[in-house]
Amino acid sequence: MSDSTTTSQPILWISAGLKVSVNQSAEHAKKELNVLQRQTIKEEGCIFFDVLQHRDDPNSFTLWEEWINEAALKEHFNQVHTKDYLALSLTEVTYIEKLVKLT
Repeated sequence: MSDSTTTSQPILWISAGLKVSVNQSAEHAKKELNVLQRQTIKEEGCIFFDVLQHRDDPNSFTLWEEWINEAALKEHFNQVHTKDYLALSLTEVTYIEKLVKLT
């Protein structure tokens, strides 16, 4: 349990919504998101990273992520595989929720 003398940050959970960009295909986005997932899960600070496609809207995806701390998430955006995915402009972020587990 943390107290005011503890310097470690809590585990960070992320829920992020993505939608396929105009003039892009859901299949291409899905393929590249799978590549991103396979690379991201290898990152030192990544505990969990999963990509889910919405059943009712195949142009929408949700990312569920778990990071050891905020710094690990920040480092994720400095990784080549993350920059490569973002450069493709296949999806747009619709929301990002930063969460902390209660128990």
